[in-house]
This record gives sequence, C-alpha cells and structure tokens, in this order.
Amino acid sequence: MTSIPRVACAAAFATLLAIPASGMAAEATIRIEGTTTTVLPETPYVLPAQGLNLTIRDTADSNEMSVGGRTAAAQLGNASRLYGIGFGFTDWGQWGFALDSIGGDPSDWNNGPAWFVKHNHVQAGVGAGSLALADGDEVLWALSPLDSNYDMAFGELALTTPAAPLPTGSTFEVRVASYDTNGVRTVGSGATISYRGATVITAADGTATLTASGSGPSLLEVSKAGAIRDTARICAYPADDPTVCNLPPLPRASMPAPGTTGGDVTVRIPVTIRVGRTDVTLNADVPLPEQGGRPVTIRRQMISGADLTPAELRRAMGAVASALAADLNRRAADGQADLVLPRGASWQASWLSGTAYVVPLRRDEAMLGARSGGPRNTGAMRDRAGDLQRHMERCGLGGVVKLVRRHGYALATVSPASVRDDLVRCVEG
Repeated sequence: MTSIPRVACAAAFATLLAIPASGMAAEATIRIEGTTTTVLPETPYVLPAQGLNLTIRDTADSNEMSVGGRTAAAQLGNASRLYGIGFGFTDWGQWGFALDSIGGDPSDWNNGPAWFVKHNHVQAGVGAGSLALADGDEVLWALSPLDSNYDMAFGELALTTPAAPLPTGSTFEVRVASYDTNGVRTVGSGATISYRGATVITAADGTATLTASGSGPSLLEVSKAGAIRDTARICAYPADDPTVCNLPPLPRASMPAPGTTGGDVTVRIPVTIRVGRTDVTLNADVPLPEQGGRPVTIRRQMISGADLTPAELRRAMGAVASALAADLNRRAADGQADLVLPRGASWQASWLSGTAYVVPLRRDEAMLGARSGGPRNTGAMRDRAGDLQRHMERCGLGGVVKLVRRHGYALATVSPASVRDDLVRCVEG
C-alpha cells in the first residue's frame, strides 16, 4: 500500500487545485485510511466551479470516466494523480462509479475488507460519482471489515489537537471521539495515542495529556481495536528557534567585534529545501567569519532538522551557504564594519571539491582554494596559484589564476569564473 505521512504532505496540502487570487475558494477535505497505515492524511481539495466535469483515470487499466468536479469521485481521482496513489474503478454507465481498489488493496464484497466512503462521518448512501461535496465537508475512505448487512463493521476515530505550535517541553491536551456509520458521536475512551515514540491511553472522557518534544512537525496517531485510526500534526519548537514551526524568527544575532570570537561563535541559519514531496525547514549552526581565520566552511554536521539523502544534503549545504552570504552582505551594507569587503567584492557561496564555502569574491571570480592568511598558508597558496596558471596555459584556456588576500584569507581565484570547471576537468583528466 502506498503511504504518504502527514508530515511529508504538509507543504503540499493546498495544491490539489489552485486557489483563485480573488479569495479563498470552497474546499472539502479527503482522508484515506488503509488497514495498517494512513494512505493519505487529511488534505484539502479546492472545489471547482459548479457544473465543471473532471476526467479521472483508473491506474490499473487506464479506464477513464467523466465525473462532476464537486463529487467524491473527482476528489479521489485528483488525489490519486497528485500523490501517486493507485486506484481502480468500474464505470457502470447509468449506475455510475464503483470503487474496486485503492493503493493496491481491493474491495472484497464477499468476505471483506472493502473500501467504504464516509461523508461528514456518515457512511455514504450513494456512490462516489453522485456524492456531491460542499464547502467544509469531510470525506473519509476507509478499508473496513463487513458487518452482517455488508456495511462498515468499524467505527471511525476523530482526533482533536491544538492548532497552534507548541514550545518544546510544554504539555498539551488531545481529545478523541468516535463515530459510527450513522455519524453518531461517542467519547473515544481507551484509545492509544502515539507521539514521537511515546504512547498514552485516553481517559474515560476521551482526553489525554502529552508533552511537546523534539523540534519541528511530527505526527500523532490514535488507534483502537475495531476502529478506523486518525492522525494529526503537531509542531514543537525550541525556545531559541520558533522558525521550525513557521513562526517569526527571533531578533538576529549580533556579530561580534573583530578578533573577539576565537572562531567559536556561531549563528543559526534556517533554510528551506524540498525533501521528497514537501518543503522542509532545516537549521544550520554556522561559525561566523573571523578576519584572518579560516574561511567559513559549511559542514554536514552543522545541519539538523531532517534525515537527508546525499543529494538533499548537498542542496541543504548550498542553501545554507547562500543564506549566510546574503546575511553577511546585508550586515555589511548596514554598517557592520568587520564584514565590509574591498570595493567590487562581496560574500559569496562557492563549491570546492564537494564542499560549500562562504568567501569574499568579485563578480566574475571563482574560487580554486582558500586558507587562513598566515604567512605559511599565503606562501602555499601563492605556489598553488602559480601551478594552476601553468595548467591553465597547458590546457589552452584563456583564464587568469591569481592569489588574493581578502578578510585576512588567502584565496586562489580564477577569472572569468566560467573557465574553472574546464580547468578542473583538464587537471584531473
């Protein structure tokens, strides 16, 4: 079964259909619950204009069917297309749409389980192709065993959590309700809440108290034997970094005076990159540039906030370097004297041998090496620049390699910047 965690879908929730610029459009939510996992967490579907039909496609055999755009069938078909959730249906002509499977799990109407649709907590009495949706409606597709009447044997759990982000370490209350197939609500007592590895059982009144933990968004799940689970999203933020929950950042850290940092002072840089299907905010604790010290190097251990693939980590390192460079240039423009560079130079992100740096460069320069500007390092970089210039001439490239000293760094640079990759390929090849 295809599973899309709620955390991974967070930034994509509003993309099911575009919202007109004139204002908020009507929308209905869709949720898909399989036997053992949430296939699609609660996700808004923006309702198209009245009278608009949409074509949905069966991913099993590419069968197509035109349905009303404001029906549950259109909502499911659009979610399948956007999130890669396979589903199969049968077009019974005048009898309408019949769902056969979702995410590879079929409906077995003889022995169960089978896929049912609930509309505002009530088992639908019409097919999804005829089930009209209105603003604020809630649609649940659930794989459930059959009762003696071939209806849903399971009830539905509903989890209510705080909407606002929570400070890490604070306590919060959740409430669980249960709905039967007719939409009758009862207290969800004795249900299990799972949150960041911890579990609690709801009390007789359906409530439970938990402690916000970790940093950033995470998933709560409520489950109980004989019931359809529900999930909700909680965002916890440490006291020094509310940005992990999209709250306004704290006032920016002030840069220390030259020569007072010892290279040990860091500043937190929040950046957002695409991870899988969503945008994720990460934090990087980066050392501040120190005149005459080492150039600022962005290292993987500085970045926290998500498990990243090598490609995602490279994007994150580049994003951190770019964000830090922009911040340093802004500070210099605001009069931060210890960051001001010679005319024509600016703080720039630069890659060297797979590592991201932030260094002072001119507009059409690229970096070939950087070290702190002590006498020994300066001499070594001068020799390196000379060797690279000879390679430049041997390779027949029209660039100039030279040693420069900026912000107390010794830099080997090449201009124009466009020849750097050709030079590296020639030297290495």
